[in-house]
Amino acid sequence: MGTHDGHRMRMRDRVRASGTESMQDHELLEYILFAFVPRRNTNEMAHALMDRFGSFADVLNADAEELDKVPGMTGNAALFLSVLPEIFRRYAASVSAKRPRFSGKNAVKDHIAGKMFGVPVETVCAAALDAQDGLLRFERLAKGTGDGVNLTPREVVQFALRSNAVSVVLAHNHPSGNARPSQSDFELTLRIADVLDGIGVKLADHIIFTDAGSYSFEANGLLGGAPKEEFR
Repeated sequence: MGTHDGHRMRMRDRVRASGTESMQDHELLEYILFAFVPRRNTNEMAHALMDRFGSFADVLNADAEELDKVPGMTGNAALFLSVLPEIFRRYAASVSAKRPRFSGKNAVKDHIAGKMFGVPVETVCAAALDAQDGLLRFERLAKGTGDGVNLTPREVVQFALRSNAVSVVLAHNHPSGNARPSQSDFELTLRIADVLDGIGVKLADHIIFTDAGSYSFEANGLLGGAPKEEFR
């Protein structure tokens, strides 16, 4: 048995005994790569990935083409790592689907937070609610190509109408990590609220998410309007 074979066996025994909780990020990457890189030192590859992209999350959020540039990586390994975040979100959605139907602002907010966690580019989503604040539908309405995204009030209205919504919770993420709304966030939110009101639908909230927290327009009393100076 070679040195790498013995090391891999010890790591597999460790996972069988205690799972992955005790693993450092580079060790988890090393373990994941076992299945795709059978004859190379995946420990060195894992360190190279962390050095190049900066963190475990940034490795998984990287494009397959960029991952494949790391020495020792294979195309299959790069592709698998790049789709893991989508697999995680699919898993979370599947778990949620088995739960009893939920309602209430906090439950809806938690559901949206799970859908948006770790999304690397700015994305706008919306949740349609019934008269009891029960979730009717959740959709991604727009996705940016960098740190910005375009959304029109018309797209939100169309979503509300096809969902038969009584109210709508709008949500988007700030990949920068700063959850505070910009002036354009504030102005667009008020336009959307006004247009929805015209078709008898309430904008219940607009929530800005980061991986570290969130900002609620409703909780901060901004859906009724606020001085523009507050965002300068």
